[in-house]
Amino acid sequence: MTLGQILVEVTLASGEKGIGVGGGGKSGVHVIDTVLKECLLETDMDTPHQLHKVMCDHTSFYGRKGLVPMAISGVDLAIWDAYGKSVGKSVYELLTDVPPPAVLPMYQTVFDDAEAELAVKDGKQAVKLHVERFGDRPKPEEIGELVRSTRMRLGEGKAIMLDAFGRWNVDTTLAVAHEITQYDVEWIEEPVRPDQLEDYVTLNRESPIPIAGGEHEYLEEGFLALAASKAVSVFQPDINWCGGLTSLIQIYRIAEDAAIRVVPHRGSEPYSLPAIAALDREQPLAESARSWFDCLNGMAEVTPAGVELLLSPGFGVSLNT
Repeated sequence: MTLGQILVEVTLASGEKGIGVGGGGKSGVHVIDTVLKECLLETDMDTPHQLHKVMCDHTSFYGRKGLVPMAISGVDLAIWDAYGKSVGKSVYELLTDVPPPAVLPMYQTVFDDAEAELAVKDGKQAVKLHVERFGDRPKPEEIGELVRSTRMRLGEGKAIMLDAFGRWNVDTTLAVAHEITQYDVEWIEEPVRPDQLEDYVTLNRESPIPIAGGEHEYLEEGFLALAASKAVSVFQPDINWCGGLTSLIQIYRIAEDAAIRVVPHRGSEPYSLPAIAALDREQPLAESARSWFDCLNGMAEVTPAGVELLLSPGFGVSLNT
């Protein structure tokens, strides 16, 4: 249960089974067993969208952020998986009738210089540098040197991003942003804690580099608030936490209306990948899968050109026992 991940299995009345991944650890399991299971077993609906609304309505007085949406995510994904299998279609085909791309561009998230060098050698099109190791108040010139050396290894025309994992403040973020502007950085991700909305608004207005966030935001209303306040330029929902595929579809619609880019967290994993392919025709980009995410069969193949899209029924996943 790394990062509190949970596996969810649902069975439709037809007998078709689906598998989803959510969050919240043992507490998430408790929410499913004591709340979500009850409301779903008492509901007769035809589509995943309808069942998602039932779960959100049923938990609306206490489940708008955090634990409950993370549990809903796993159930919602399992329902979509079972629904796709029941009609013999992949989730991609449920979302669009446009012919699928063979591969999607992918960026590699790296946590140290060795991983960054390996990503370059493997021909990755983009690299995201996790800079949490530099601490809460890093020296801007140290971050600048890291970005400079990464740019030299990557060359021009390939993207570089930063992820501060909520460790910084406004002044630090702006100082770093001005230090690295010359290196054509795509975004600075979660520079401050996700609950510091006013700081995000300030940064998104004043930073010379786009600000990304939303990995720790939840449900349609959470992203509506981000869009309305102009807090970020890039949405990064995690489909296993934000409310599942149904929420991710809603998030793409919000982003389109607000001219915000969507780059889902962990996009190369089976659950986000079909949504990126189906719903983003302008700038699709999938983040590398986590090395510890080995509980499922059906992970997409990664090539120097990007990550391959699988078109098996549902999400094309099965348990790796």
